[in-house]
Amino acid sequence: MSPLYSDQHLRVSDAERQAVTDRLAEHFAAGRLDPAEFDDRVGRAMSAKIRADLSGLFAGLPETGAPAAPELARGGGSTPGDAPRGTGSPIEFRLDAASGVPTYLQLVHQVEHALRLGYLKPGDQLPKVRDVVASLAINPNTVLKAYKELETKGLTAGRPGQGTFIQATLSQVALPELTGLRKTLLGWLTTADGAGLDQDGIVALFTSALRDFYERRSGSRTRGGAASGETEGVA
Repeated sequence: MSPLYSDQHLRVSDAERQAVTDRLAEHFAAGRLDPAEFDDRVGRAMSAKIRADLSGLFAGLPETGAPAAPELARGGGSTPGDAPRGTGSPIEFRLDAASGVPTYLQLVHQVEHALRLGYLKPGDQLPKVRDVVASLAINPNTVLKAYKELETKGLTAGRPGQGTFIQATLSQVALPELTGLRKTLLGWLTTADGAGLDQDGIVALFTSALRDFYERRSGSRTRGGAASGETEGVA
């Protein structure tokens, strides 16, 4: 006879939702779920109230070689090893809701910036999908889209069962030189702040100066090329 009460009636903890979502993300990354199926199952996982609501989320997924559904703890509403875990990544994502930039692109840009500044290097691991979802409260599909974009650009590569790792760099200057440049820039920012400019004013001034700099440099190269051609013609 079945018991009138079972584990299936226990409330689902946030850790359990994250564990299920992470497993679904691994199936999605492996091509076992299309985007629509993935979104549907993740939505059901995130809205689950009791453990019975989690049933069927892995239906139709292969058992052999596939991530297994997480083992749920008995009686406590939490999973074993619930202690906080670090992401093991040098980068921590931040979102700017007022920027107007799509969330997945903000993640891509932050990785690219970290690569250019030398904060990330080949072999470094990006935060796990479940950690980004938990810290930013966004859909796992958004994180996967960002990581897929980085992989398409040849900057990262996924390792089954481990995560996503940096495999290329965009750094153009050695870190010690970047440190010196940053110190100089911080000095300029202090002067601009002292002159009364707010953040928007500083951004506007820097953007204008940067544009003028590259326009002048481009014009100088164009004139130099033309002068070289004229000299060759005279010769």
